[in-house]
Amino acid sequence: MICRVEVSRLEWPRRYRDREWLDFVADMMASPLISWPHEQVARLLVDTFDAPASTYYSHAVGHRLEQRRWPPEHFVDHFDEAAHWAERHAPTEHPLLRYYLVTGDSHCMQVADVPSRFADDRVVAAWNERGRRWGGVQSQLSFPVLFSPSVHRAFIVGRTDSYSTEEMALAHRLRRLLIGLDRQISTFSRWAEQSGAPAVEVATCLRLTPRELAVLELLAQGLTASAIGRRLDIAVRTVQKHLSHTYGKLGVGDRLAAVQRAQQVGLLRGPWPTQYAVPVIGGPDPDGVK
Repeated sequence: MICRVEVSRLEWPRRYRDREWLDFVADMMASPLISWPHEQVARLLVDTFDAPASTYYSHAVGHRLEQRRWPPEHFVDHFDEAAHWAERHAPTEHPLLRYYLVTGDSHCMQVADVPSRFADDRVVAAWNERGRRWGGVQSQLSFPVLFSPSVHRAFIVGRTDSYSTEEMALAHRLRRLLIGLDRQISTFSRWAEQSGAPAVEVATCLRLTPRELAVLELLAQGLTASAIGRRLDIAVRTVQKHLSHTYGKLGVGDRLAAVQRAQQVGLLRGPWPTQYAVPVIGGPDPDGVK
């Protein structure tokens, strides 16, 4: 007996977009990234949420605000105005930023869900008018990937209508992927800067992935598998898998030997402080990793 399953036309784009995100994340995890692939992420966000435009924001204390908009042509008539407004007025006039700065929250949020005590009707109305003038992006949804006292990084996707409950649930899932990618980029960038070009060549020769290198660096700092998982926002089992692959590529069988071998071949600058790294690395791991 042959069963024929009818699939809604709406399911195919959704499945295609899910596959795009999975393929994208898999490619990025295997790529030696030291900066955000903001254009690729913005394009995927635009496609996923049927929006006309997306923006990447990055701001560190003491540095100018970095803004990357996609597609560039969508903002061409308002680029200077938008850049000036974001730099000078957004902290007090944008509903989302007012909410984040007051609460310290770092979850996904859309303008329509900002409580009135953080942005009253006047503030929201002013932003809506501005968003309409900038090409119909007033209904914005924010994906904070890093929100600390010194650094803010986020993607924003904007369109004319609010986001559904289902779309908000999807946004929260995607944000976790983006946070993991942000942490890998930061860790690998720091490792590459500290270790230098020769270390990058060694890593390439040994076929160590950026995620494996990130795990190795945190391992050398004395972190357990659980702590590494929390830092990179991945499961302990995933950390253990990366460690197993790293041990095999380095030709070692435990944590201490892995760090020592990595130092010998120039992957890690050493020696690491004995009082900090060795007792944790050499001792039993509560997560069951050697």
